[in-house]
Parts: sequence; C-alpha cells; structure tokens
Amino acid sequence: MSDFLSHLGSETPVLVRSLVAVLLSMPATVAIIGFCLALLPAGTPYTLPLLLMVFPVWVGLASASYLLPDARRAAVVLVGVSALSFVLTLLLKFWGYSGV
Repeated sequence: MSDFLSHLGSETPVLVRSLVAVLLSMPATVAIIGFCLALLPAGTPYTLPLLLMVFPVWVGLASASYLLPDARRAAVVLVGVSALSFVLTLLLKFWGYSGV
C-alpha cells in the first residue's frame, strides 16, 4: 500500500498537461501557418485553404504534446517550434523572400 501512495504525487497533473497542450500549441500553430503563408506569393489561391488548416494543425499539435512523457518537455518543444517558426518567418521577410 505504501508503494501505491508514494507514486501518487510523482506524475504531472492532467490539468497542467492540458493547459500546456492547449495554450502553447496555439502560438506554435500560428507560427507554422504564418511561415507557410510567408512562403507563398501574395494573392495565391492557396491562402484560404492554408488558413483553414489552422484548426487541424492546432488539434494535431495539442494531441502530439501528450505523446511526450512530461509536461515540461512538451512545453519546451512547443515553445521551440514557435520560436523557430517565428525566426524563420522573420528571416524570410528580412531577406526579401516573403511573398506577403
């Protein structure tokens, strides 16, 4: 019985994992979709379908964050994806390769 009780506090609470998944996957989604939009020329017919991909990408990232064993790792991965996508978008715009 003591082994069972000793492991109760060792796992991350579900609320923390859910908040990490939902709140940190939204900026990552916006960054990924924004980077893809920056690659396209302005006025292309693929703009609206790409904007409609926000919800599936968001759900996919939120679901994928549960595959990682710890909420802290999921948070680091999602923040890293967001930062990388935002930096790549900024570099595209700085170098003049962005169509927007």
